[in-house]
Amino acid sequence: MTSITRHTKAGTIIGQIKQHCETYFGIPYAYPPINERRFKHAELKTTWSEPLHADQFKAIPPQPFNKLEAFFSTHPEDTQVPKIKHQSEDCLYLNIWKPIAASSNQKLPVMIWVYGGGYLNGHGSAELYNPQAFAEHAQVIVITFNYRLGALGYLNFNAIHEDYDMNCGLSDQFTALLWVNQFIEDFGGDSNNITLCGQSAGAMSIQALMHLKAAQPLFHKAVLMSGPLRFDEVQHSQNTAQHFLNTVTKLYDTTNLAALSTHQMMHALEEDLAQYGPSKGLELIYSPIFDESTMVDTTPDKWPVLVGFTEQEGDCYIRNESRKLAPERFLEIMKNNDVTVNTAAFDITTGKGQSEAITYYEFKQPSLRWLDHYQYKKKWLYCFNWSAPASQNFKTPYHILDVIFWFGHTDILHAHHLPITPHTHTLMQQMMDTLGKFVTEGHVDWPVYTTIEDAYISNKKNA
Repeated sequence: MTSITRHTKAGTIIGQIKQHCETYFGIPYAYPPINERRFKHAELKTTWSEPLHADQFKAIPPQPFNKLEAFFSTHPEDTQVPKIKHQSEDCLYLNIWKPIAASSNQKLPVMIWVYGGGYLNGHGSAELYNPQAFAEHAQVIVITFNYRLGALGYLNFNAIHEDYDMNCGLSDQFTALLWVNQFIEDFGGDSNNITLCGQSAGAMSIQALMHLKAAQPLFHKAVLMSGPLRFDEVQHSQNTAQHFLNTVTKLYDTTNLAALSTHQMMHALEEDLAQYGPSKGLELIYSPIFDESTMVDTTPDKWPVLVGFTEQEGDCYIRNESRKLAPERFLEIMKNNDVTVNTAAFDITTGKGQSEAITYYEFKQPSLRWLDHYQYKKKWLYCFNWSAPASQNFKTPYHILDVIFWFGHTDILHAHHLPITPHTHTLMQQMMDTLGKFVTEGHVDWPVYTTIEDAYISNKKNA
């Protein structure tokens, strides 16, 4: 593998050339959020003194075991993902993939990927989010990064101690945007053509950034995949913080969070979550909090947006009848999410009914409502409905499945022994074309969204 050196305003950085991309892994975009910076907002890091060898990923945010990360990889049998040894609170790093352009003078469009995972899981070096194929195909620079998760990222620490902050994970995302705006020109990127793109909690995060006044000038387009945002409220977040503190007190006989190790914090998180009851990931205990001192109630109508969902999102949460929730618990969770389920329309005594209700109430309906409210004319809607009914693992178009196609991951499909049919290959190329065009030009090749529900592009043909 060939190394490549760039001299940036931050310092010298040494990356690698992989196939047709320059890659730079493990760049510190903020000071480590440890010691005196623990439980506080991220602080932008703008320099390094010695040449930075950016040839491998750095530690990821502490998080629980995530079976979905193993599934959406080329090693779906791996039962230890993400590995504990690769986790650390010192995790605020980003990664850059830059296609080798025909002209060295050409500034390339930039896409910043914000991962999902319910604010509990995820990281910028997950195999599913490796954008190498997409970056080469679309000729755009792609950046992935880590942000703090769970209690470390989204507990309202300010409710526990006045010197601490809330929305630490959101501050990480904002700081990554600051870094990109300040330094991406040094990598051949166009700081005036930056697109935020995220799925699930990543899409929710982007919507939160749209409300954050300081973040609004830092990007120019947004792609929101399967992730309508519902802000937490300050009062509710204070109650959640007290709940967590009570758990810590019972476990460790202390209210001093700073004295806890990372392992103890994660054990407290898992104990704390268990007390809320089973939710299949539908109840987000830790999530962005609306802060009226830094945010606006209504986002400005100024960004081109591409918004969408998969046709059967809920099948990721309720995969079969044996995985359904007790009907009373299902209704309780939905009520906590400000949803009243029409039980005449959705038979929530069955797994199928619960899944259909999740798709409608948690994804489709709020996505359409958001688009109806968003007044900027450059807005597009998509629905992903590819499936391979004869396969074991891809019978329906469920939550997350579309990311394989946006990023061109035939390798993950191969790992699940799925033949790549001409239709599947063509669809993947079309989706990468669509995303690349939007990132580059700010529009796609179908009519803008109106208030007509069937305005999105849909392709019923299966694999």
